[in-house]
Amino acid sequence: MRSAGSRDSRVTGSERWPTRGRAAGGERDRREEIVLRVGAPAHGGHCVARPVDGAGGRVVFVRHALPGETVRAVLTDRSARAWRAETIEVLSASPDRVRSVWPEAGSGGVGGGELGHVALPAQRTWKQWVLADCLRRIGGQEVAAAVAALPEAAATGTVPVEAMPSERAAEASGDSRTRRRAGTGARTRVALTVTDDGRAGMHCFRSGRVLPVTHLPLAVSEIRALGLTERAVWRRRYSPGARVRAVAPGVGEPVVIISNGSRDRILTASGHTTGRRRVTEVVDAAGLGLGELRYSLHAEGFWQVHRDAPAVLVDRVVRAVISAGPTAAGTRVGDGPADRDALAGVRVVELYAGAGLLTAPLAVLGARVRSLEGSEQAVRDARRTLHDRAGVDLLAGEVTPASVEELGRFDPDGVPGADVVILDPPRRGAGRAVVEAVAALGAGRVVMVSCDPAAGARDLGIFMGFGYRPVAVSALDMFPHTHHVEVVCVLERG
Repeated sequence: MRSAGSRDSRVTGSERWPTRGRAAGGERDRREEIVLRVGAPAHGGHCVARPVDGAGGRVVFVRHALPGETVRAVLTDRSARAWRAETIEVLSASPDRVRSVWPEAGSGGVGGGELGHVALPAQRTWKQWVLADCLRRIGGQEVAAAVAALPEAAATGTVPVEAMPSERAAEASGDSRTRRRAGTGARTRVALTVTDDGRAGMHCFRSGRVLPVTHLPLAVSEIRALGLTERAVWRRRYSPGARVRAVAPGVGEPVVIISNGSRDRILTASGHTTGRRRVTEVVDAAGLGLGELRYSLHAEGFWQVHRDAPAVLVDRVVRAVISAGPTAAGTRVGDGPADRDALAGVRVVELYAGAGLLTAPLAVLGARVRSLEGSEQAVRDARRTLHDRAGVDLLAGEVTPASVEELGRFDPDGVPGADVVILDPPRRGAGRAVVEAVAALGAGRVVMVSCDPAAGARDLGIFMGFGYRPVAVSALDMFPHTHHVEVVCVLERG
């Protein structure tokens, strides 16, 4: 990809990489190995590769490789639709290859760190390529051209992927150790599964098999300090198949939830049972002039995983809603605080609203918000956070065309409508029927947050078919060392 790799941990030449799980040991010996010439990245964390011997032009989707490399790989799937493989030896390394920040998530290992072998700037280039490919291939040429014409895409013809503030600071550090650790230590939530022999583990990629793990480098320091993978205090409480979740909230010490069947136990950081069921999260909204926003969540409730993500999303989305001109860039130098009545009387429909992350600042700014969320627990959390706010209706239910229409009835006997619609759907996206229902509300501005570039590109194309056009887009690297990318897209009618 020819981005600036880290000189601190760069890898060159040929190197045999340790393998685990499906591609390890004798099992690997029984599988077919193949030498591949690696091409462009594809959605899902793979690269598109072809056998060096031609092999009839067969396309192979290979993991743990980089564009431009030649690798030896073991085939893991030979379906009629596609061949898949995992790298076991790098014969010719890319300058963007670095020593993995999490070898246990390497070839044959657990999921959740599939780009750990790629320098962070190259990870963002990777995601930029994938986003551009999805816009063109799934959204269509009209979608790709509309995004490419935006000012933020002027330099490269596509939207750049931006680092989170903590990664940006780490990469700019004068300390080599800090630079090497950029992108790690950022996840405030970690999920584990206990192996058959009672150790903390994670699932292999696309598999029900659980492998033990000994390190959690992507977790925040508060979670790493718990010692979930090595301390006896936890091992004594583990049972095969149990789920273990660690939460490091913005206020107070971490909690650990161990679930076995229908039974949940919530434990303190020292491993003692606790009656504590709720955690408090704090979001810095100083850029908007709102100070700190506080949220009350159930310990198992949904929250953005990256420690920077809640504040960044609040800033980007709220600025997109209140700004006179289109923007997805958030607060910039020279931007003043938001007027506390900036959204007075503005009708906002919010879909897939979660625990009220975006609802809270919109309510503070005076908007009339009607939100819909599928998780009843998340809605209960939002109601607890926003109990003293007038003009907010927090509803639980599935997002469907009928529920979208009903949500738009700000007056019981009125015609459904909205001034702004915000939607933050799950990975599958909103889909045609929901997008059509949103378009029918007639909102002048729509802010769509997508966690999957393929689904987001499809939904953007559908919106354009109903007369909306993208006027601002930003892409955020909220999941370093994975292939995931978050996209904020602002659309307006006409």
